[in-house]
Amino acid sequence: MKNISYIALVALSICSTPSFASSNNIAKQFEKFDRNQNGLLSRAETASDPALWSRFASYDKDKDGHLSLSEFTLYASQ
Repeated sequence: MKNISYIALVALSICSTPSFASSNNIAKQFEKFDRNQNGLLSRAETASDPALWSRFASYDKDKDGHLSLSEFTLYASQ
């Protein structure tokens, strides 16, 4: 039974590591866009990425004129 628990723990670790690395990479991308460091992206801050800029409104789920990290993650994870 210990072997099964150990194998499950190793498998879980392997599966979660890429996810953590991906979310860390997304956070770093977000920080690069967030020039005023307010934790939100304005449309002007996304102008250097034409794909994001052109679809800004579709990712702004709460329609506040800014992208939060969670809203940006939707874009960056595609």
